[in-house]
Amino acid sequence: MRLNEIFVLIDKCKIFADIGCDHGQLCKKVADAGLAERILAVDISDACLNKARNLLGDRAEYYLGDGLNPLNGILPDITVISGMGGNTILHILKDRVLPCLIISPQGDVYKVRDELTQNGYKIIEDKVVFDGGKYYDIIKLLRGEQHLTDLQKTFGVFFNRGEEAFKSRLLLEKKKTLSFKQTEVNIKKLQLIEEAEKCLR
Repeated sequence: MRLNEIFVLIDKCKIFADIGCDHGQLCKKVADAGLAERILAVDISDACLNKARNLLGDRAEYYLGDGLNPLNGILPDITVISGMGGNTILHILKDRVLPCLIISPQGDVYKVRDELTQNGYKIIEDKVVFDGGKYYDIIKLLRGEQHLTDLQKTFGVFFNRGEEAFKSRLLLEKKKTLSFKQTEVNIKKLQLIEEAEKCLR
């Protein structure tokens, strides 16, 4: 499900890169659909990269190493980074602004939205998907400038579309927050949740 939701955001391009490609399933979908002239599969794990190579053969190029560093200056038209912590994604992107970026950060999503939109990116898609018992944020960005409200940084730029996965996660977050000790941080979080709920009505 999450892989499919990332895939539908990928447009036809010359160079596509999957950073942290794991077994190469997303690269295979891009290759099968003929969406890119060059497909760059990048992973820090030699074992994962070999699995991707076995899956794709000569339909992709393979780069072993950390983040974007192994590409040695190649600039992809579309870059996917998913399955990593938000801080790891920000580290990979430090001092770099790519033409098109699709990310799915595992944690620190507020920080990711905040920092990237202050450093040369504009979010054009931002959604929640439920997959394997967990909720994931999927964000597509282009070069640009954007000012986000606190609600948008917390819940996503388009949270007020009221999609089902977002509403169910918001309800879960509210129940969890109400069950916690009412610290200053939790009270503020609950206020934001209630503000988001009002926007959905």
